[in-house]
Amino acid sequence: MARTGITYEQVATAADALVGQGEKPSIQRIREQLGTGSPNTIHRHLKAWRATQAPAERRAARLPDELAAALAEELERQAAAARAEAEADALEAQHSADELSATGEQLEEQVEELSGQVEALESERDRVTGERDEARSAVANFRERVKELEAQRDDARQQLAEARNRVTTLEEQRDEEREARIAAQREAKQIDQARIEAERALAVAETRTEAAQDQAEERARALDAERQARRDDAQAHKQALAEQRDEYRERLAAMEKQLQDAQKRAQEAEKGRTKAEVRGEALAARLEALEARESNRQRQRGDEEQPGLPFSESD
Repeated sequence: MARTGITYEQVATAADALVGQGEKPSIQRIREQLGTGSPNTIHRHLKAWRATQAPAERRAARLPDELAAALAEELERQAAAARAEAEADALEAQHSADELSATGEQLEEQVEELSGQVEALESERDRVTGERDEARSAVANFRERVKELEAQRDDARQQLAEARNRVTTLEEQRDEEREARIAAQREAKQIDQARIEAERALAVAETRTEAAQDQAEERARALDAERQARRDDAQAHKQALAEQRDEYRERLAAMEKQLQDAQKRAQEAEKGRTKAEVRGEALAARLEALEARESNRQRQRGDEEQPGLPFSESD
């Protein structure tokens, strides 16, 4: 509902009251005096009020002709005062224009905000209407679905019994695969320990080889005369050590291959165990879903069989 604006009489009364208090009427002061009012409306009524005040001031300034000569100086003073008052009125008018401009911008922002709220409310109304229609359609679909679920109840019970038997079988397979995985891990640990020992032996052999090389070089420098013979001995010894090192490396490679084979068997056992657990979890989830569905059906049937609880589209 539109709000009734202030009248000219209210603005004129407030302006007269301000003049009586020795204050100059302005839009802001009159609005404070009234406690309400649009600045545009106040400005229009205030302008009309000022137009009615100018002739009265001129009548008050008109004097008898016999006193005109004596009051010439007074008239000059009043003219100067009138000019000052006109300048003040001009400043007041500029201030009022600034206030009206600021107020107009605020009102435009409020109009835009209210327009957005109206659009939001209309959108919300359309959404609620759509949800209501969807709810009615869902009720009809639910009734049809209840009939279908009642027809599927016996099949679900049979599937539930079969799922329980399959879960039991999968749990047994999971235990067997877990034991196989533990055995494979134990074997892999043993092979890894053997590999570590072989690496230690290879390190010792390499250390000895380096030491033998150093001794051979030192003896070659000390015994220059027997250099060729000692060099042959050192070469032979180096060859023997190289062969021994190659043997250790071959043994290490064989052990690493055994370790890889054991790890592969462990991974295969882990994959088999994971598949079994996944199948078990899937069957368990399906079992829980079937049990929940059966419980819901029984509860819904119990609710429908209770007297005094009709079910209609309006619900």
